[in-house]
Amino acid sequence: MIYNNKITVKNYKCFDSSGGGFEKILPINLIIGKNNSGKSSLVDLISFIVEKKKEFIEIGRDNAIPEVIIEHELTEQEISRTFPSGTSGGGIPGSNFFEYGKQFVGKTYTYKLEENGKKTFLSLNAEFVTPARKLFDGLTGVIKEPLSGKTFCNISAERDIVPEVTNAEIVFTPNGSGATNAIQQIINRTNRDNRLIEQELLSELNTIVNPDIKFTRIFVQLRDNNHWEIFFEDANKKSIALSKMGSGIKTVLLVLLNLVVRPVIENKNRNLYVFAFEELENNLHPSLQRRLYNYIRNYSENHSSYFFLTTHSNVVIDAFGTYKNSQLIHVVNDGNKSISATILSYNGTKQILNDLGIKASDILQSNGVIWVEGPSDRNYINKWLELLAHLKEGLHYSIMFYGGRLLSNLSFDFEWFNKEVIPLLKINRNAFVVLDRDGKTMNAKINDTKNRITSEIGESNSWITKGREIENYLTDKTISNWLLDKHGYKTDFSNDKNTKLEVIINSNERIKLNYNLSKTVYSSEIVKFIDKDSLETLDLKENLLNLIEKIEKWNE
Repeated sequence: MIYNNKITVKNYKCFDSSGGGFEKILPINLIIGKNNSGKSSLVDLISFIVEKKKEFIEIGRDNAIPEVIIEHELTEQEISRTFPSGTSGGGIPGSNFFEYGKQFVGKTYTYKLEENGKKTFLSLNAEFVTPARKLFDGLTGVIKEPLSGKTFCNISAERDIVPEVTNAEIVFTPNGSGATNAIQQIINRTNRDNRLIEQELLSELNTIVNPDIKFTRIFVQLRDNNHWEIFFEDANKKSIALSKMGSGIKTVLLVLLNLVVRPVIENKNRNLYVFAFEELENNLHPSLQRRLYNYIRNYSENHSSYFFLTTHSNVVIDAFGTYKNSQLIHVVNDGNKSISATILSYNGTKQILNDLGIKASDILQSNGVIWVEGPSDRNYINKWLELLAHLKEGLHYSIMFYGGRLLSNLSFDFEWFNKEVIPLLKINRNAFVVLDRDGKTMNAKINDTKNRITSEIGESNSWITKGREIENYLTDKTISNWLLDKHGYKTDFSNDKNTKLEVIINSNERIKLNYNLSKTVYSSEIVKFIDKDSLETLDLKENLLNLIEKIEKWNE
């Protein structure tokens, strides 16, 4: 569920009277920026929205009191509860209050949220008669602020799990204090179900840390100083204390304690939590980051939970940058104040990468690279791989573009290198290339560049389309359903395998689409109409299975 509420905080820490915040709230919200840019202040804002604690209001800027401003689109139900149809008069025009009030459905209602949930009406983007002011004031009691009724759960950037003495109370804290006590209590107390730790938590942990390591057991032992210590056992029956492990395992364990264990202990549904995790990537290898963020993504989808993730990591951008249920909020501090902006364009993403000091060479960290001609090809490849093997870009592979005629200046030959040729295998040794055949018949000769590329990278690491181009793998049914559902054109479409799709569409007088000018946009629409049955066309499935085998090897 998306909360289409604009939330702004003013006069709080690094944010001045201009404010900063969120244009809306999605299931996954990535807060990205340099150190001390204001990322944690936005986490504080979400904490206040959920918990409404007085302490937030007490941290002002320049002697000003912080303000939290929320913009809300009025619904008919809200209007009907405040503008009743059975009441009239009092200076309100019309036969009854509702007849007057329904003109404000869909209008933006702005209010201030204060401690303990008090709300104060500020403005409406429409004119209304003065007597209606009291009714609009009354709307504050009807409108629910975003994330209402949920529980805030935070993991801070500074965190650790250490040996602890017994404490009768199980407490979950942002810095990890109490984690060891929680685990030992659940394992050792007869009033707790030890399977929550020894089976469920351990299984989820292995889901994330595999294939780097596999734990067969988690247990606790009491040390001489009466401190409990967490231990893991591997497949070789070797035990190791958590305190002797790297902080990466501790981070993953702390995340799982909050996602898996905490809802059970607190007897709450997982969809009632708002999780704010700060800089999870600290001391995590990029491959472990990908698996952890993929776990979070699946958790959010399966349990309708909301996440706010602060980060410096480009791996997060890869993991969520194209995910429909996520957004990127970029926070920048100019030395005096901070501003925030939701990133909706390539230029904005590029500025984030510059801020984080990410270099082009960081593609070396990718498990493997699929090279395609352009963005529309990427959309189709991603959809097919997801349908057939649940593989995801940014987690299992990356996609890069070679751009048509640019291919003649690229090489996959590890030995042959001169200033006219770019060795793509040196960018990443795990590479696969997808090439459009481009011939006007299926028996047309493949050009010299494509033959050279196939020879250099190996036939098993390349895919030359059987049809003229990758769009010719789209079935007639897929294209017909897209044209009808998205653009209202009812037609028995025929996708000739030796003709460019743009030529077929543009030559049809009934279809008024300039396909070649909006190819990428249209491809993002078309993929929604691709199903598994549509993979049984030409040699599509055969090539996909080969590509899947390669990706699985890249991911061990």
